Amino acid sequence: MKYGISTMFAIGLMVFSLQAAKADGIITTVPTVHVTVPTVESQAQLAQTLRDQGYTGIVLSAVSPSFVEPHPELNPDRIAHPESIPVRAGWNGVAVKDGQIVEVYAGF
Repeated sequence: MKYGISTMFAIGLMVFSLQAAKADGIITTVPTVHVTVPTVESQAQLAQTLRDQGYTGIVLSAVSPSFVEPHPELNPDRIAHPESIPVRAGWNGVAVKDGQIVEVYAGF
């Protein structure tokens, strides 16, 4: 069976892409911080707790990520009033410590 140059190039590119994906790995870990908080705490209080622990760049969101909005912490409407948003069990936003962005999770 004969293949044209463009077909061979496409096949080679696919093989290279598969090898690159295998070399880099499919599963990656995301740095996280887990904070235990009282059930009545607001996200503003959670942010203060994180600041006290040396975190900066704290951005907490009113909603959890979803397929429709994978980064709600980038939406100004979702981060507008942390003093009135209760802390949720699970993901609440992101913060920075030692130059590394971490995902902020809360538990009760």
